[in-house]
Amino acid sequence: MKKAESITELHNILYDMLLDVDRICKENDIRYFLAFGTEIGAVRDNAFIPWDDDIDIKVMREDYERFKSAMKANLKAPYKFTEPIDNKPYFFDFVPRIINTQYILKETGSLQNHPAVDVFLVDRIPDGKALKKMYFKLKVIHALSISKRERIDYSDYKGPQKLGIFFIGLIGRLFSLEKLIGMYDRQQRKYENVKTPCRFTSNFAFGIQALYDFDTYEEATMVLLEKDKFPCPKDYDRELRLVYGDYMTPKKMGIVHFEENE
Repeated sequence: MKKAESITELHNILYDMLLDVDRICKENDIRYFLAFGTEIGAVRDNAFIPWDDDIDIKVMREDYERFKSAMKANLKAPYKFTEPIDNKPYFFDFVPRIINTQYILKETGSLQNHPAVDVFLVDRIPDGKALKKMYFKLKVIHALSISKRERIDYSDYKGPQKLGIFFIGLIGRLFSLEKLIGMYDRQQRKYENVKTPCRFTSNFAFGIQALYDFDTYEEATMVLLEKDKFPCPKDYDRELRLVYGDYMTPKKMGIVHFEENE
């Protein structure tokens, strides 16, 4: 494995990965949409956000099993489809990923240390009140799962928060990783077979609680990202403003995974 020398090289690696994901989805008639920072870069600049070090896409719950099967059947080395359980015995988050095993992002660390296309799942939800309850439960399960981290860096937390993470970690140790992942999955899919007016991004538990109209993801429009066009929701402006407000004004945000060589 080797490390990308610069963010420009990493963007080229990620772009090739996205092209492969896009090809497989088209060949298998599977919906997906650019999401979060990747979507902003496409809409605002037709390019990657300069500091963005991964690709975000959204997949509808009803399409996810076909998406997963298609990726597993068609991705070729060094690309690999992974789910949270594949990090066992350790936990990072509840996000499936397509990773490039040929490269690493930084010299140390093992989890989320490859260039990745992050797959965010979009599930059904009845209304804003149900969304708040759902996010609370998902955050609790996520907090319990932190006990399965390879290492917990308590310097990330302050005062009572640090104490809370310690004690909830003790409770989390009572559950297996499989149990916690199962608990999270059942919550995500609580309204899977219910006709609802809204959707939400269910494995973005520590993100902004955005309630999307159900038809937000029923139609796509193709938006240029670098040299090719990729699908975004037709009303991408309204979707992005729900999460970011004025997304057209560049603001550095998000978790940084890549360490650029000096």
